[in-house]
Amino acid sequence: MDFFNKIYSIKKKYIIAVLLIFAFFFSYQFIDKKKQSKMDGPIEHWLDDNIFYRFNAAKRIILYKKSFADKFYNSYNEHYLPETQFQGIDFEAKKLNFLQSAKLNYNKKYKNLYSGYLPFFIEIIEDEKILITDGMGNFNLINKLFGLKEFKSGNIVQIKNNLKLHRILDTLLYEDKLFISYVNLENKCKTFKIAFAKFNIKYLDFNYFYDGKDCKKNISSGRIQNYKFDNKNGLVFSLSSGIQNHPTNEPQDDNSIFGKILFQDFNSSKPIIFSKGHRVAQGLVVANDLILSTEHGPKGGDEINNIKFLGNYGWPISSYGEKYGKNKKEPSYALSHLKLGFIEPIYAFIPSIGISEIMKLPNDFSNYWQDNFIITSLNRGSIYRVKFDENFEKLIFKEEIFIGKRIRDIKYFHKNKQIILALENRGELGILSKIDYDIKQ
Repeated sequence: MDFFNKIYSIKKKYIIAVLLIFAFFFSYQFIDKKKQSKMDGPIEHWLDDNIFYRFNAAKRIILYKKSFADKFYNSYNEHYLPETQFQGIDFEAKKLNFLQSAKLNYNKKYKNLYSGYLPFFIEIIEDEKILITDGMGNFNLINKLFGLKEFKSGNIVQIKNNLKLHRILDTLLYEDKLFISYVNLENKCKTFKIAFAKFNIKYLDFNYFYDGKDCKKNISSGRIQNYKFDNKNGLVFSLSSGIQNHPTNEPQDDNSIFGKILFQDFNSSKPIIFSKGHRVAQGLVVANDLILSTEHGPKGGDEINNIKFLGNYGWPISSYGEKYGKNKKEPSYALSHLKLGFIEPIYAFIPSIGISEIMKLPNDFSNYWQDNFIITSLNRGSIYRVKFDENFEKLIFKEEIFIGKRIRDIKYFHKNKQIILALENRGELGILSKIDYDIKQ
């Protein structure tokens, strides 16, 4: 009798497991077809209060683990974790334990269902200290980077400030001022702001640089860089608002600031539209007069763009990506930009890599890596070393360097000639250093 009870018990467990798996995938397929419009923003955005995100979040984790495993099937003469073709690289990850406090306050409703990402941004202070700003707007200064395996409360200085915000989008240290772009939430109304404060380790007293009033369900992008335009010094910044699979015409509308890259000088309170037709410009870099952006496509079609004044980059009319869901007989968007009068991307990633920040790498890092830019990715868990032609119209090459973790931000540590990465899976600081010997061919 005990034997049959054990058999029944085992069968019962298997039946329950099969039913749960069936229910999960049936629910996902139903939601993917019927409820896609209820999702707030692109798939790479932070979790919002929407039950249907749970299923896409689970799918993302499964796909990410698959892509991680696939990396170990190396192609001929390729190296990973995180070696490169010609230059030896050392990689180290340091845990930022103080970020856990941000995680506890990070969408409490679904924190056990979400993957637990800890997004943060990096600034190098006086070329020796590192400022970590988490997604909740907590400012932490690391005085000693090396010689520590992990960072705890005793190793950092927490800087108090006068801001209350919903979510940080980017930080920028310019001269003696710290600029932050962020989403403000008041009475269920989300607005976009940029504030600045003279940097001080005791207290950051922020004032508005840009005080947006447009109320939106979703606000994203928010990258900020210093730029001089028309002999006026100021900030260039990206701004987006959209719902996945249901883009509006705002990126083409000159009366809207969304779907744009904007410029505002330090003596003005109103920005001008620098370029338009952008989906989610997640990365931004300025090198002299050059502006490059990295932009999320929908399903496929992540872009690298050379930003020109009054340029139109096509969204939501043209894209090399596609709407999420099953493929249709006809493309959802026009595949050509040029034929419709839009500017073509320098390069489009198909499939998407979850493109994030872009940085110009100083030439003192490596003799092999001259005039290179580094692009980071989220769902691909890699950085890309790329080189453009002299007119920045064509990508000469790209080399994927696998890290294995989502990378939100990147900075160069000039003092030690190191590349610093914001790894948001577990809240870690990634450090890439050059090894003095070269990889054998």
